[in-house]
Amino acid sequence: MIRKRLASIGPGFVYVLTVMGAGDIVSNATAGASYGYHLIWALGMTLVFRFVWVNASAKYVLVTGETLLAGYGRVGSWVPWLFLIAIVPVRHLSNLYAILMIGSSADLLFPLPTQWSPAIWGILFTLIGFGMTCWGGYPVVENFCKALVGILGASLLTAAVMSNPDPARILSGTFIPSIPQAQGLYSAVLIVMALIGTEVGSVANMMYAYFVHEKGWRDVSYLKRQRLDLITGVVAMFIMGSLLQIAAAGIIHPLGINVENSGDLARIFSETQGTVGLIIFGLGLWGASFSTLVGGNTGGSLMFTDVCRTFIPQFKNLDRSKEEYDAKKDPIYRWALFFWMFSPLYIVFTGVGPVWLVLMVNAVYVFLIPVLVLPLLVITNDKNLMGKYRNGWFTNSIMIMLVVVTIYFTCTHLIELWPSIGR
Repeated sequence: MIRKRLASIGPGFVYVLTVMGAGDIVSNATAGASYGYHLIWALGMTLVFRFVWVNASAKYVLVTGETLLAGYGRVGSWVPWLFLIAIVPVRHLSNLYAILMIGSSADLLFPLPTQWSPAIWGILFTLIGFGMTCWGGYPVVENFCKALVGILGASLLTAAVMSNPDPARILSGTFIPSIPQAQGLYSAVLIVMALIGTEVGSVANMMYAYFVHEKGWRDVSYLKRQRLDLITGVVAMFIMGSLLQIAAAGIIHPLGINVENSGDLARIFSETQGTVGLIIFGLGLWGASFSTLVGGNTGGSLMFTDVCRTFIPQFKNLDRSKEEYDAKKDPIYRWALFFWMFSPLYIVFTGVGPVWLVLMVNAVYVFLIPVLVLPLLVITNDKNLMGKYRNGWFTNSIMIMLVVVTIYFTCTHLIELWPSIGR
């Protein structure tokens, strides 16, 4: 029964582990380490936004039979072109810290007798990830992600239980929103923005619709299954993110230590929880980072291929409607995958701090949210396209609220930064 149920879902797990990467590990761990249980509510808020956004995208694809970017093209030809320009640096930045975290976490678990141990592990797992995505394709990625969700969930639950959590304060932090006064290296506003950038997402949210298509769900008859699949994935994401905040709040926050890199997190977990704590943290960080590298580049390459094959005349000479068409064999898909996998490898030879890079990159992603949400609102409310499946008042309200919240936190963050910019 469980095996049959797992077989009926899948894109949600791939999506969760694509978007729940190093950014989520660091952002949630830093939130718990810096502000205890106070920011769990922010995780819940952002995931409500994410579900509504991603569900609207998937519904559009199943109802219309079009790809999501083809729908964006109905708003204006500039939208797909803007996406094409944006996705290259966005994926590159995501891969920078994913590769750093993969190397750091593997080095924590299996240190090699050289100072280049993190770099060697980062390069090795990049090669493995390229093989999985280039020759294995979506089915291999899906099976890998299903297994990894179970491993990550078990490790984070163990870490949370070992932290001696305070149930009353957890409930308060979950259901009573507050922005604590700034303390330590990172302000609460910066961390909330990083949570918005990681948990609400931006370009990565478009990948779910492509995973649904690769699963073989191609029409409106799959709407109910798709919604259950996404709910399962988002609930799993909330549980894992909350467990991580709870563990960090119980273990790190009482010590008053500033978290500057993944080594700090690992050291604190190992010193307070021993070898078990080190293994839990290292395994969780590696799993989330590697799945982001694999899933993110799979989805990004599928979207990049879609834009090229749909909107660039020189690349329209391939009929993708034929049953024998296989995305992973498309030359554009493979070249995009090759570029995104290997172009960021220079990061392993720099001294960039991964925690700072993760927080800043994900805070920057927040700026893309209105650009992606507003066109989606237009096409999912078009009666001629969606018919009876167009958005209801709840979906529209949540998506508009998301844009407002994004603009608010962006302005607040810029105000905080202004004094340092003027120096």
